[in-house]
Amino acid sequence: MKNSSPFLSVFLLMAGAASAAADDGATVPCADHSVTAAAVQTRLDVRQFVQCAYEYVQEMGFDEARRAFHEDERWRMGPAYVFVDEVTAARVEARAFVFPPDPSREGRPWGPLLDAFGDFYEEVYRLMGDVGIDEGWIYYAFRNPETGRDEPKASFVKSIEWEGNAAVIGAGIYSRDLPGTCEPSEVHAMGLETHPSTQRLAEFVRCAAMELESKGYFAGRSLAGDPRWRGGSTYVFAMDVYGNTIFTGDPDSQWFGGPVSEVNTNADGPFRGRDIIGVGDVFGETFLYYLARNPATGTLQRKTTFLKRVVVSGLPILLASGYYVD
Repeated sequence: MKNSSPFLSVFLLMAGAASAAADDGATVPCADHSVTAAAVQTRLDVRQFVQCAYEYVQEMGFDEARRAFHEDERWRMGPAYVFVDEVTAARVEARAFVFPPDPSREGRPWGPLLDAFGDFYEEVYRLMGDVGIDEGWIYYAFRNPETGRDEPKASFVKSIEWEGNAAVIGAGIYSRDLPGTCEPSEVHAMGLETHPSTQRLAEFVRCAAMELESKGYFAGRSLAGDPRWRGGSTYVFAMDVYGNTIFTGDPDSQWFGGPVSEVNTNADGPFRGRDIIGVGDVFGETFLYYLARNPATGTLQRKTTFLKRVVVSGLPILLASGYYVD
């Protein structure tokens, strides 16, 4: 979970009990091998992945677990992998017991791992040793083995005894839709257009929301027309909490301050009068499913849309985008 150079990171923690409630954890189906590195897409996936890795160690032993964590696709795929780190009061002597991205680092002290906020191993010991939690979340920035860049990462860690040593076993997920991320080369309309998924859709809308929050209403024209936010059948649109369009990238419906959005409460609309605007306003982030005209084909198709509530100049705005399923 470390690289050879000091990494820029900030470490925060949610206590195990609090994180369990926040994540709405469910029973982990470890036995049927449905929890895999390739399936890690959300924070709940990460937590289940770590729990299954923990159970695998208890069932198979240290040698087999070490081999599997390095070699088996179930435990290592792309940016997802299992790590095991020592927890010790002698921070400079702490070791990485399992670190698949660079096995040469395993079994020997790393020395101080300093960032702008302190030492990594000192923070691990503070949380697991001084505070005495059994499991929880750590948020930081770290080298993504898939991109080679330091990127925001949230890791779930769990206390484990590793060959007689106090340690943590963990795994994490890199996020592309956080403040300071949202790289245009990674999050853009054509990326969603060519590889549609609910995860990419949520990232796309959250990054557009940060653009709107930082630039205010002036961001409307770029969000509606810039190729980053508009391509093929993919576009961003926004409405007020009454359903009136504020801006839209729909090439057939370009207006500012226009009448009713494609997401509306009209009785003859796609939601048959249901107050879907109110739903979005209350829940803050919602997935919507309905029939809409695809501007690329001119035909009515199924659409999956992600709606996010954003406050601009003190007023709530519902920002959205979607992809066509058919």
